[in-house]
Amino acid sequence: DVCPLGAPVFCHPRLALGDPAKRAMTAMTATTANPETTAKAMDPGAEADSTVNAEETASAGQGDTALVIGATGFLGGHLLTELRARGYAVRVYARQGHSERLGVGPNSWLTGELSDTASLVQACRGAQVVFHLANLAHAGASQREALRQVNVEGTAAVCAACLQAGVPRLVYVSSSLAADPAGSAYAASKREAERAVLAAGEQSGGALHVTVLRPVNVYGSGMKGNIAGLIRRIGRRQLPPLPRLTNRIALISAGDVCRAALAAARGSQVSGGIYTLTDGQSYTPNRIEAAVYRALGRKKPDWHTPRVIFYAAAVLAQLAGALRMVNNDLGLRTYRNLVRDQGSIGTGAVPEIKFTPGQTLESEIEETVQSLL
Repeated sequence: DVCPLGAPVFCHPRLALGDPAKRAMTAMTATTANPETTAKAMDPGAEADSTVNAEETASAGQGDTALVIGATGFLGGHLLTELRARGYAVRVYARQGHSERLGVGPNSWLTGELSDTASLVQACRGAQVVFHLANLAHAGASQREALRQVNVEGTAAVCAACLQAGVPRLVYVSSSLAADPAGSAYAASKREAERAVLAAGEQSGGALHVTVLRPVNVYGSGMKGNIAGLIRRIGRRQLPPLPRLTNRIALISAGDVCRAALAAARGSQVSGGIYTLTDGQSYTPNRIEAAVYRALGRKKPDWHTPRVIFYAAAVLAQLAGALRMVNNDLGLRTYRNLVRDQGSIGTGAVPEIKFTPGQTLESEIEETVQSLL
């Protein structure tokens, strides 16, 4: 019940919501999601178009204050870097105390829980845009209540604070798994959180412009998830060659997700839009494996592990974990995520927010591998 292979991991706040958040939750339950917007055909490798969009975003963001909720996670760190490069005045709201490694000064770092209404509203005041990334990922059905508390109620609290503080723009980073809420407890929690965002936009009467982004599996420096585990094991020579696998896997770089978020923050798209983010490439597990070997400067073996043996190893790893013999992230869930076909990938372009991806796994793999080993 996790975002397969490479979902972002953000801060994990524990929540006990105040009255404003409860009002947002009430509005949420009475509202249905807007129709999803999907990308139209464009060249996924058009890096020049992506650069033009980034420059337009840069000039538009000069001097604006951006609040990032969930800045201490994998994607949050990338977003802070992108915002500073675009001239935004960056503010952080996080459970953790001030961290110098993220490059945000102590006066722009507000510490608090999402359940702390007064602190959250204070953090939102004066911000031209709020990026909400705080999220509990890599959690199974046994953590259903925690998923609801963090992903659903936490998002409702952020929406209520934006409404109270008069924030004009909210960009919520969801997950592509929200398109199938029956698929897992995580997916269901993200879909419900999206409804809270859309409800807040409608409740504001147009005062709060909201956008929902649904990235697929995210790769990049410091990434989390099963692909990160795959990279580490190949790097440490702990994994035999993968079976011959042709199933499709959708990916997008952290940098492109951040650029899409910035485009959404300043774009002219209608409020309430939901956009799936992918780099437009059709990856297979073997293509990912080959990219990792190239980044490591090693020759990929010419043979493939028989699939039945790979499956048997996953079963043994599952049993070892259940018996607490070893602590690892291998097992049947990882195996199923690795061999599952994700269907049509799309082209990656999102014309509504003038976004075209400019990176691929191959262009970012060296930096990604270096960050994980």
